[in-house]
Amino acid sequence: MYIKSFVDSYISGGFDFNEAKSEIDFALEVLFGYTYKDFLLNKKLDNNQIIKAQKVFDERAKSKRPIQQILGRAFFYGRIFFVNEYTLIPRPETELLVNEVLGIAQNFKRAEILDIGTGTGCIGISLMLENSEIKADMIDIQSEALEIAKKNALFHNIIQGADFIQSDLFKKINKKYDIIVSNPPYIPIKEKENLQIEVKDFDSPIALFAKDEEGIEFYERIITDAKKYLKENGYIAFELGINQSQKVSNLLKENRFYDIKIEKDYNSIDRIITAKASCN
Repeated sequence: MYIKSFVDSYISGGFDFNEAKSEIDFALEVLFGYTYKDFLLNKKLDNNQIIKAQKVFDERAKSKRPIQQILGRAFFYGRIFFVNEYTLIPRPETELLVNEVLGIAQNFKRAEILDIGTGTGCIGISLMLENSEIKADMIDIQSEALEIAKKNALFHNIIQGADFIQSDLFKKINKKYDIIVSNPPYIPIKEKENLQIEVKDFDSPIALFAKDEEGIEFYERIITDAKKYLKENGYIAFELGINQSQKVSNLLKENRFYDIKIEKDYNSIDRIITAKASCN
């Protein structure tokens, strides 16, 4: 019956059954370590756990606040990451960016990576966890985001291999890297009212929105200066917004990057772009 009450909370909030079930499964694993398999094996929640979970689901249904922010945690690349209102909730599409960078990192003995706009740190931390030879510096303009990134690094025990720098893009960077990676703000601000409530009202606006009409403001700023901070044969890698692949590709060409590659996401949308810096 308690599972039904959880679902009923979601339905009352206008969510469909599949979304309700997915979020309930996620929350019960985060809160109590219970997976769907545990319930198939007839594992039960006690009364205190039921009350605690019900409070979470009631808040989700009433406020529409993302379940990840209510819980303060999200899954990314098979791991738990802490989140807050100053960080973007990690998305599955960003895992594709991690995959691409892991492939590029194989070109280097000990890849040094700069993660721009790190937020939760999920990109840089995942790269280091997947490849112990990678060293990542993580930068963000918001100190509150960097604190969460540090917390995640401590949680995953890679704090000794990471540096955290509060910086507006390259302003406080004084070294060169093998790879620069970024999931920058790429949603044009004019599109804000077309977004889901969970995104427009609760995700960090600094992490979401670009001020220009096409959403390429940060790509242009990063690409224009990136070669000053890349070693010889260095690479750059971005997550893309919808309909931005050609514009970003043109920016890379104009700044003499080459070997430009674009990868699609699970919905066949151009989502990841990578390129190599020319020597001059």
